[in-house]
Formats: sequence, structure tokens, C-alpha cells
Amino acid sequence: MCRVWVADLFSGNLLAIAFAFFLVACDDSDSVLRANDGDVQARDTAYIHDTLVVHDTVFVRDIDSLSTGDSTSVGDSVHFVDSTRIIDSLHIIDSVRIVDSIRIADSLNIIDSIRIVDSVVVHDSVAVHDVEYYLGECTGDNAGKIKPATINGAEKFFICDEQTHLWRAPTALDRNNLYVRESAVSAFVSIRSVMDGLAEGEKVVVMLRHAERGDDYSSSGPLNDNGIKQARALGEKLQGYGDIYYAASSAFRTHQTCNNIAKGSGQADTLADTLEFLGGTWFVKDTVAYERYKNDHNGSWNVTSKWLYEGSYADAFYDLAPRSTEYLDDHLIPAFERSGKRYGIFISHDLLIIPLVSYFSKNSIDLKYYSNKRWLNYLAGIAVVLRPDGSRRFYAVKGLDSGSMKK
Repeated sequence: MCRVWVADLFSGNLLAIAFAFFLVACDDSDSVLRANDGDVQARDTAYIHDTLVVHDTVFVRDIDSLSTGDSTSVGDSVHFVDSTRIIDSLHIIDSVRIVDSIRIADSLNIIDSIRIVDSVVVHDSVAVHDVEYYLGECTGDNAGKIKPATINGAEKFFICDEQTHLWRAPTALDRNNLYVRESAVSAFVSIRSVMDGLAEGEKVVVMLRHAERGDDYSSSGPLNDNGIKQARALGEKLQGYGDIYYAASSAFRTHQTCNNIAKGSGQADTLADTLEFLGGTWFVKDTVAYERYKNDHNGSWNVTSKWLYEGSYADAFYDLAPRSTEYLDDHLIPAFERSGKRYGIFISHDLLIIPLVSYFSKNSIDLKYYSNKRWLNYLAGIAVVLRPDGSRRFYAVKGLDSGSMKK
């Protein structure tokens, strides 16, 4: 029979316990294994087949504390170095050095972990400000006003929202609405006066109704003799401005108008670019409803003017300001900018230009055909002055003595 005696208590870490529970294999010989303060004496044979590694000290108080009568065989190794339990980890590879203070005005909420690979050095303080710090308070007094502010070295623009009285980034519509207010268009002015009034670096694109046509309303219908004279006379007023860019719709009379303006100004025969967005019914949303209203209410001039000045037939049309902004920003101005010229003349049609005149003037120009038979004159329309800072100035312009006519 094999017996193991542990006469005294082990002193040390848990690794000693592992030593006490190894497997004991015995034979018939009388064998004793004794230990005394780390020394192991074996009378007969102690078999340790693999390695037993104890990194800390095992103390056996008595020389006979551990005794085996026969051989002792340890079949496998028991290797306890130390145990480390880390529930959560904080991993900072390099240092974080903050020389001065960091000020965070509002809350900072970090949901997951932050791993800093290299060092972060903040030499001065960082302060986070609200927009009001730069622009002042947004109130009813400055509602709709756009102001610039230089933040982190970059100039940005903000608008005081008329509904919320909070500063926010302006949209294209916000900008054009502001230019409408600042331009304060109330009457037609001559094209020449707008061109003469350009400051250094400013450019202008002019969009006009074609000159007088004959009775052929189709796209192939030409100007009449008076229309040719009108276009030539306008060109003569524009002499001295150098190279002008010309664009027209697909209608023959718009190209004739461009050609004769160019001849009057002293330019050679000009073949204008054809731009599809200069024709058509840009402001019509529901063609079926629009055609029905035209047939029931005395034609397109009646329906269009009553929509603009009284809001009638609104289901057939787009909202005026957003649709005008889209036309300017996505079509008219980009096409002019691509020309690379300082002056541009675009020839189009009354049903496209009248809503733009209405938008620019906030209906202060009387084109109420439905009530007084006033309508947009030939060679009348709008002008947009483009400033170097990106802002705009709007005009209603005329190429003849009057911007409106009575039918």
C-alpha cells in the first residue's frame, strides 16, 4: 500500500497545492521521499516523467512532512507561473500630454473606446463657441439677413432664420431671396445702364424676350421687319463692349434676334448657341391642368399673369421662388459662366421670362394681363450681375423705350 503524509502546513502560494495533489504510483518496494526546505531526498526511486515547474517557494516544515513509501511518479507537468486577471483594459500606446487647458462648452459623450497611438500635445486652450459669439443674436430685426463669419480661418456664411430666430447655413433659395430684397427692383432700366454700371470684376448675363415676330407662332416663325430693326437698334446701343456671348432657344426668331443684335453692335454674323432650357414652359408643373385652364380662361397670358399676381391656378405651376432659383443656379448662370465672357445675352420667350421678372420685382412691376392687358414687351427681361465675392444683383431690363406693352 502507498501512503502520503503531509505532516505540516505548506507555506507559499497556491502552486504548492498543486505539488500536493500529483498522482502517486507505487510498487512493492519500501520507498520514502522526504523533503526538507526545498531539498528532496529519495531512498528508492522518484519518477517525474515530465517537468514540474514551481516559480515560487514551497516550504515543507518537517523533514518527514512528505513521505512516500514507494516510488513517486508524476505523469505530466504542472506549470503555474502566476495568474493575472484583467476585467477591462485601458490601452495607451504612447503618451498624452496636455500643456494647457481644454474647454468643452457642451457635453462630450464617448460611447466606445478611444485608442491613442501617438502623443497628443495641446499647447494652448481650445474653446468651443456658439455661432452667436461671432454673429451676435438672431432676432426679428435681422431675420433673413446673411452674415459672414471667419471660423477656424475659413469664411462661412450664416442666415438668421425668420421662423426659428436661429443662425443656420443659407440655402441657394435663401441667397436669392436676399438678393431680391437688396436689389429692390421696381421698374425696368436700360440694358446699357446696367452694363455701364459694372464695377471691376463684375459680369452680367441678360435674358430677353425675342424681338417682334410676325403672325407665325411656331418655332419656325421669323421676326417681322420691325423686329429686325428693333434688334439692330439694340445692338447699336451696345457698341463698344467687345465680345458678347449669345445664346438662344431652338426657335428661329430667337436666333434671328441674336444675329441682328450682334450685327448692330459691330460684331460679325453671330451663330448663337442653342440652349434647350431657354424654351418651353419651365414653370408649368401640371401640363394637363395648365392646358385646361388656358382653354377655359382665355389663354396662357391670362392664366400665367393671374397665377403670378393672385395665386390662381396654383396647382398647375411650381412655387415661384424655388423654381426661379433652380433655373438661375442650375441653368442660366452656369451656361453663362462656361462662356468665359464678361457679357452674355440670352434670348428666350415671354412665358419663361415673365415669372422671373415677377420674382425679381416681388410683383412691383405691373404685368397684369388678366386685368389691364399689360404684358412683357419685346427685348425686355432680366439681368443678373455676378460679383467677384459670389453675390448677385438683380435687374428688370428693357431694350426698347418701355419694358412693358399693352395689347
